[in-house]
Amino acid sequence: MTETDIRTAPLRYEPLPASLAADATRTFIDDDGGAPLRCCLRDSRAGERIALVAVTPEGPQGAYRETGPVFLHADGCSGPTDTGYPEEFRRRTQVFRAYDHAGVIVGGEVVRPGSGQEEAAARLLADTDVAFLQTRNVVFGCYMLTIKRS
Repeated sequence: MTETDIRTAPLRYEPLPASLAADATRTFIDDDGGAPLRCCLRDSRAGERIALVAVTPEGPQGAYRETGPVFLHADGCSGPTDTGYPEEFRRRTQVFRAYDHAGVIVGGEVVRPGSGQEEAAARLLADTDVAFLQTRNVVFGCYMLTIKRS
């Protein structure tokens, strides 16, 4: 794949499996909604039962491998309904962390709320040394999703 191909390659936004909720130490009815669900890449709706789970996302290695809290549907989930960047995640400032093929962090970019997430991801993934991105909430530091070339 040439550098031009990498820059124009479609992106894949990867959710976490809802089955991780089986390890939940806390499940609850979300009365207000708005919790970012990593299984379907959308915010929770009022009245949904969700789980708060500690996860270690695949990819980063060694000291770069982090465990942290995420929200998932507590009773299973069929995954995202869209293949694009999660619309409801656009309102959060995030850091897009770039990792190489050995799982070592090699850079990143803070992405502000609104639009431009796809452009930031494409820019970072244009570097042939970058294998994947992981995004994290800037305020809470929690994992949001993984972005790869399709």
